[in-house]
Amino acid sequence: MSTNESALAMSLEALEHRLATLETNGNVFFLMINAVIIYFMQAGFALLECGSVRSKNATSVLLKNYVDTVFCGVAYWLFGYALAFGGDPNPFCGTRFWAGESMDSASYMKWFFQFAFASKAVTIVSGAVTERCRIDAYMAYSLIMSALIYPIQSHWAWDPSGWLLRGSGEVGFQDFAGSGVIHLCGGAIAFVAAAIVGPRLGRFKGKDNVEPLTHHNAPLYALGGFILFVGFFCFNGASQQAITGTMDGFVASNAVRNTAIAGSFATVTGLFYSKIVSHVRTGGRGRWSLFATVNAGLCGLVAICASCDKVHDWGAAAIGVIAGLTYFFWSWLIVKIRVDDAIDAVAVHFGGGFWGLIAQPIFKQDGLLFKVATPEAKTAWMALGWNLAGAAAIIAWAMVTSFVVFGFMALCRCLRVSEEVEREGMDSEAAEEECYPPTAYSAFSSIRAVPSQVSVITQQSKIADFSHV
Repeated sequence: MSTNESALAMSLEALEHRLATLETNGNVFFLMINAVIIYFMQAGFALLECGSVRSKNATSVLLKNYVDTVFCGVAYWLFGYALAFGGDPNPFCGTRFWAGESMDSASYMKWFFQFAFASKAVTIVSGAVTERCRIDAYMAYSLIMSALIYPIQSHWAWDPSGWLLRGSGEVGFQDFAGSGVIHLCGGAIAFVAAAIVGPRLGRFKGKDNVEPLTHHNAPLYALGGFILFVGFFCFNGASQQAITGTMDGFVASNAVRNTAIAGSFATVTGLFYSKIVSHVRTGGRGRWSLFATVNAGLCGLVAICASCDKVHDWGAAAIGVIAGLTYFFWSWLIVKIRVDDAIDAVAVHFGGGFWGLIAQPIFKQDGLLFKVATPEAKTAWMALGWNLAGAAAIIAWAMVTSFVVFGFMALCRCLRVSEEVEREGMDSEAAEEECYPPTAYSAFSSIRAVPSQVSVITQQSKIADFSHV
């Protein structure tokens, strides 16, 4: 080989190496940017929940949402990632990478991306038990959820060796971005937690009287909903986990487009359905509902997670409309069985997640809707069967394990705050700072905060800050 040919061969080899490095770094950057935005969804959850509660509990809600994501970081690094993606051909759970031990540097960004997903699953439960669950009890739940409950079932569905993903070999469980793994799991735990901790004082009076407990800040609630809506674009689009492959860009683009369509149709459905219901109930004086509109939209975003990569745009629209209606059914049912879910976390995440798993094998481009009258119908039915089996497994795992966790804390009498604290507001005992301290307002700025005066100020300011509601 001549000198020129040798130099050319070396240049081609160096160019191939540079290209491979560029592809790797491009994928890492793609995951990093999207994972950071997914992590920022925690702010959306915090604002949405804070706006949903009464002002006397606002600081405790913000503290709870802040600490559960960092507790998740601790537990997921120590145990969670190892159980979820431990690199061992075990169909039940992983067995390597405890506290990052022996983890290859190529997996660092995958860890961060999966941690961002895990923290979202953990925080779903917060709103269902808000205004009466002790913060230290919630911290204990966050650790156990992040270290054990969420990782194991995510291994089943997302790790190549997981028994759900492997299925029958021909077909298995399919959940692209977490309708089941994240939302159904979180919603099932939210139901168990809300049922065990019990309803807020005054929520249910008598057999049929359901008392609405006032939301104190609509702008915070709406802003939280906006942040979550934006976050779902990254949540779903980045679930391809790569961007440099031949089809990666198309899959990510299709996922984002379908997410926007499903979320929009679900939101519109919630907007007009709530208006019609209000119109009927009030004899023609119906009003628009911000709360129902935002929640129905979130339910649609949850539902499309499983299939956003594989459905047509009209399929995403249909999934969104049905998800919007699904939200109202589950919201009604939860109240009917007298479980107090303060922000409808069960209706949004359990209801939307369950519908999403059913819709995936029906509406995907080679799904049951297109194959029902063809020789491939058997495979399509098997896909539906595996998704239903996966839903049942996730629900059973989440409910049984969370029943043990919350049931044990209830037996130890360390789950719920006292009646006195609940009436006064959790901020009065659980948090050092009040969200709306009376002495911060100009009318009281010149008064020195001696105990007797603070008591008077607090009573007088209840009209302004709604803490008496």
